[in-house]
Amino acid sequence: GVPTLASAARTLLLVLLSVPLASSRDCSRPDLDSDSLAGCTALLLDCTERPSEQAARPPPADCVLGAAALRSLLGEKLKAVGGGLKRLGLRGQLLGSSEAVELLASTLGALTALESLDLADTRLGDKGVAPLLAALPASLSSLDLAHNRLTDEGAKAVAAALGGGGSKLSSSLRLSELSLAWNGVGPRGARALGAALGAADCPLASLDLEWNGLLDRGARELGEALKTNDKLQRLRLGYNGIKDAGAEGLAAGLRRNAALAHLDLSNNGV
Repeated sequence: GVPTLASAARTLLLVLLSVPLASSRDCSRPDLDSDSLAGCTALLLDCTERPSEQAARPPPADCVLGAAALRSLLGEKLKAVGGGLKRLGLRGQLLGSSEAVELLASTLGALTALESLDLADTRLGDKGVAPLLAALPASLSSLDLAHNRLTDEGAKAVAAALGGGGSKLSSSLRLSELSLAWNGVGPRGARALGAALGAADCPLASLDLEWNGLLDRGARELGEALKTNDKLQRLRLGYNGIKDAGAEGLAAGLRRNAALAHLDLSNNGV
């Protein structure tokens, strides 16, 4: 006879249950040391805690990779994991050398499924961040560049990668979360980031600029961007020396913005 709707649904459910689910595997330093990175969907080698984490535990004494181990990781080991890796955490590893940056930049293209990249506290500086921005895979949605000694020049490079000022280092970069906290970004950097935020196709939903030096002028630049931005939902501006004039510039932008749901202005002079 003709199968009923209920029997067809049961058959479909059995078929779906018989299909093996893709496994996810979080890997860390022991996996790296034992050369067992096959199947890793996350590789987390963080050596410093995030400032917001409570009761932070100090990292193991051997947490930071030596030069040879870092070269091996950034070269053949990451390429071997390839398209299966979705999260890469290198917070606190020492990537400041030109050799390390070049190796990571050459490898990022092979990480075609990468969604989250944590490079906070890796001593990149302005010189190191630009080549990495140019190499980021199109799949990336979250990037953490906090505590990297970035100045206005580094912020301009980030803005260019996002499409600010009509210049794109990576036309397919579609970040939704970006942290530039704990750097040295000032008003000129804020102006560049504001230009990126004001672009119609800027994808950012969350931007963290805490502990920089934006001052009133930088806050006003971001306020101008808020007048046209319709995607940003979270903006963190704590500890930036923003006074009443900067807050007024932000308020002017907010009056014409319906997207921003969270604005953090804590520990300023407002």
